Amino acid sequence: MEGPTPISALIHAATMVAVGIFLVARLFPLFIVIPYIVNLISLIGIITILFGATFALAQKDIKRGFAYSTMSQLGYMMLALGMGSYHAALFHLITHAY
Repeated sequence: MEGPTPISALIHAATMVAVGIFLVARLFPLFIVIPYIVNLISLIGIITILFGATFALAQKDIKRGFAYSTMSQLGYMMLALGMGSYHAALFHLITHAY
């Protein structure tokens, strides 16, 4: 996504980041019934944390560094959902939006 930083940051923060986590959080009662799905969500969260943080450290461009750091934070939210901590994941989502 190319464009001025304020515009791309607004689009990124307002839509792409929140929608995926919020969807998983809203469908959480459905996911909690099947333990394999919850384990898969946790695994995806762990992989996202590791890759996002590692890639963020390797960036020289600050905009890309923030993008990968945000990706790592999404991993923390997914891991919280996978561990069954619905409230902690939504709290992190709301505080990340601010």
